[in-house]
Parts: sequence; structure tokens; C-alpha cells
Amino acid sequence: MKIYVDKIPEGGLELSEKIEPGLLSLDEQTVVNFIKPIDVKAHVIKAGAEIFVDVLLETSAEYTCAKCLSKFEDIFRKRFDIVREVRPAEIVELDDEIRQEIILDYPMKIICKAECKGLCPNCGQNLNIGECECR
Repeated sequence: MKIYVDKIPEGGLELSEKIEPGLLSLDEQTVVNFIKPIDVKAHVIKAGAEIFVDVLLETSAEYTCAKCLSKFEDIFRKRFDIVREVRPAEIVELDDEIRQEIILDYPMKIICKAECKGLCPNCGQNLNIGECECR
């Protein structure tokens, strides 16, 4: 996402863009698989030699449960702020900050549901689907 500093009006600027995960090098990650482009909305305000950017990201993501290894979809949503010193006529590129904020928001341990039973340690049966014969 690019911001042209000299084109920010007095009341601020609303920007909207869809970014493909591959452009942010997020398609190589194994923790989260983004299935749709990332919808980025930003409100930009310029005050003196600084810009203040309020960013909202939203997309659909596919996760793999750490307990039962089932894949499931959920909405990935994150709001954050960026403050940058700028010069007149500068073009500010936010892709790197967006990428870093997404990676920082990855969950430590992804679980499909709070009551997930996981896999049988002996036979590998998904215990959410049914009991195993190991007992």
C-alpha cells in the first residue's frame, strides 16, 4: 500500500486495497494459509512532518489444528496504527509493516475448538470424530 504524502488532504485520507498474500511473502508460511486476498483499509492523517495511519486488515484464512491436525477456516482480522516521519512529496510504502503485523498476530497454538480431543497417541484416530480401538 502506497501513500503519497503530498496528496493527503487536511481532513485525512481513506485508502482501500486488496493485497495478495504472495506479494507480502505470506504464501510461504505454514502456520496460516490465506485463502483470499487481504482487504486493507487505512485512514491517514498528516500532522506536521508525521503521518498517522490507522490500518484494518481482514481476510479468510485456513488453519491446521495443533491437536487433531484438522483444517478449518476462520476470519483473520487485525487493527493497528503506524506513525512515520515523512518529507513533502515522499511516497510511503506500508507493505513491510503490514507483513510484520500479520506475522506478529499469528497464534502461538492453533486449536480448532476449545473442546478438541486431539489424536489417539497410539493409532492416530481423530478423537473428535470417534473413539479408537486402542484401549
